[in-house]
Amino acid sequence: MITPGLLARVGDVSVAVMKTFGRLLVLAPLVMLAACSTITTKRDFDKKANFAEYKTFAWAPLPSTQAPAPAVDEAIHAAVEKGLTARGFTKAAAGKAPDFYVIYHVTSVQKTDVRHYTDWGYGTAYRTGYGYYTGWPGNPATYAVLDQYKVGALVLDFVEVRRQQLVWRGVASGVIGDKPEENAVKAGDAVHELLTKFPPPPVPAG
Repeated sequence: MITPGLLARVGDVSVAVMKTFGRLLVLAPLVMLAACSTITTKRDFDKKANFAEYKTFAWAPLPSTQAPAPAVDEAIHAAVEKGLTARGFTKAAAGKAPDFYVIYHVTSVQKTDVRHYTDWGYGTAYRTGYGYYTGWPGNPATYAVLDQYKVGALVLDFVEVRRQQLVWRGVASGVIGDKPEENAVKAGDAVHELLTKFPPPPVPAG
């Protein structure tokens, strides 16, 4: 069952995740602008966990402060359940304790990218503190282009029920838009990418 202690830790994890990934997203590579469909993923897991013992899963309540658009929430649930089922896991029946809980967190940050380019084909007049002055014929003119976009992150956690311990975490980030339906597709793709390497291989003894 989901105990108050587990929910408290989930809440703490949510806060830590939002703080951590808020910082990471600020440092996200601007190359993502050139390939908006790119999804960057990272994974880590508890080396002491025996993933071969896990057979069933269930969803833990999502903190209300982290609830995304319904379309995105549905896409994440569908992709996780499809991915885990394909890997031999079963969703626990109602009222039955699962082997691990699935918890996810989402966050986003607005980004601004300033790019400069130079047009070498036109003369330009400039205004300074000393008045106007002109360049030579064909002098280069430099322009600044301002791009604003949003980067989102999905954090997927698996928590072992018996030990009430986080045992696996996957993080996916990428450029998102303002349309929930499009973001739902990206969220489903992100889950698919994260689960391609779940469960992790056994850790050699010693």
